[in-house]
Amino acid sequence: MKKRLLITAAALMLILSAAGCGQTNDADTAAQDNQNTEQTDVSDAYTTERVYSEDQEYSEYVDMDAVVGEEATSESSKDEYEGTLGNAEITISDAKLIQYEDEDVAVVSFKYKNTGDEDMPFTGALKVEALQNNASLPAATVVGVEGVEMLSMVENVSKGDTITVQKAYKLRDRSQLTVQVTEFNPTDDSMLVKTFDFE
Repeated sequence: MKKRLLITAAALMLILSAAGCGQTNDADTAAQDNQNTEQTDVSDAYTTERVYSEDQEYSEYVDMDAVVGEEATSESSKDEYEGTLGNAEITISDAKLIQYEDEDVAVVSFKYKNTGDEDMPFTGALKVEALQNNASLPAATVVGVEGVEMLSMVENVSKGDTITVQKAYKLRDRSQLTVQVTEFNPTDDSMLVKTFDFE
């Protein structure tokens, strides 16, 4: 009899604990659903500002004059930051310092002309690195800022066409910013370089 009572009690405890686990999982699932809904809502809020189509020209939203921020100065000579790298003609154009999510971010613009035979985005042909005090800076994703469109870097560009693209970097401080552009798969040591000052 005691044995039967013990087995029944153990079985009851297992059932209750399984039910409890089920409730926890349901709560976790509900919380996850809420989080996913919030993320979707944020995404929807962004896409309502800019309606993208199948063959999107992201570069149409690039406008450095519309970017609210501190314009950088540069003493680099034109032959250092303008030229040909592989199948692309490149100019490292402007930089602006903006406040984004409580951080100093540099938005840098480039003029990119595809001189190859195939459609090619900037990121397929070229590689950009930004440095402060000889240390690489992390790229920043800037969304919803007037005049800024990070997706311009991945826009396909037809042979002979020219667009303006942008890339952003989180700054460590207000010291000099050096921007370097090389071929994505370099065939030589060619590099374009431009330095920017924010003070």
